[in-house]
Amino acid sequence: MRVLITGSSGFIGSHLKTKLLEQGHEIRDCDTKTGQRLENIVITNSGEWKTDFVVHLAATADVRRSFNEPELYWKNNVDNTTRIQHLCTGHNIPLIYASSSCAKKWWLSPYGTTKRVNEETAGSNQVGLRFTTVYGDGAREGMFMSRLKSGNIEYVTNHIRDFIHVSDVVDVITYLMKDMRKSGHPMTGAYDVGTGVGNKVFELSQLAGYGLPIRNGEACEAPENVADIKPIQTLLSDIKGGTWQPKVNVREYIKNGYRV
Repeated sequence: MRVLITGSSGFIGSHLKTKLLEQGHEIRDCDTKTGQRLENIVITNSGEWKTDFVVHLAATADVRRSFNEPELYWKNNVDNTTRIQHLCTGHNIPLIYASSSCAKKWWLSPYGTTKRVNEETAGSNQVGLRFTTVYGDGAREGMFMSRLKSGNIEYVTNHIRDFIHVSDVVDVITYLMKDMRKSGHPMTGAYDVGTGVGNKVFELSQLAGYGLPIRNGEACEAPENVADIKPIQTLLSDIKGGTWQPKVNVREYIKNGYRV
């Protein structure tokens, strides 16, 4: 199968690309890091640019930054995603796109708003995945787990977060891809993707050996963000013939020296 991955050089995209290549798929890359821009991408079901499946992961992230550059976020996250959704609909190509757990309380930030709009503009056989806090090798430097690992961290908050390892995210995507290619099984909607378990951020920092001051979070941050994974488990059980369960525990990951 020929799969187009947008954001293929990014955190989740690079892990997904490796997995799909191991499974024998052909990959079409699209990433600004390699000089390819979303607004120029060609998606069709025939010819030189033939594509069998699209996984759209490219986006401008960072909730706080979105307040300073809302127009940029709209252009990159809404305009480009809507175009990809329309192209996939027109050529009958299944699509998985990255939403965010921020979409559940979209009014808290311009970033969350863009992700909620993505869910509203999606068509048939286009599934959004509301990732919680994804961690693992290659995560952005500013992410909590990356700062915990590097020691570049000055304080923590009392937030409760659902941390899911990138390998578990990749498993969800690849399982879904198998079924969405089957004729007669169009899928729609957005699904939470996390572990279903909340962890207090300051407790994880203590587990890592830090004694950091605890500060209140910002207004744009939900105090608690834990995925409801029952819907995605139900969906994946129909696909893989057994209940999907995240394999990596964030506490064990920290105890093992940030290794799986």
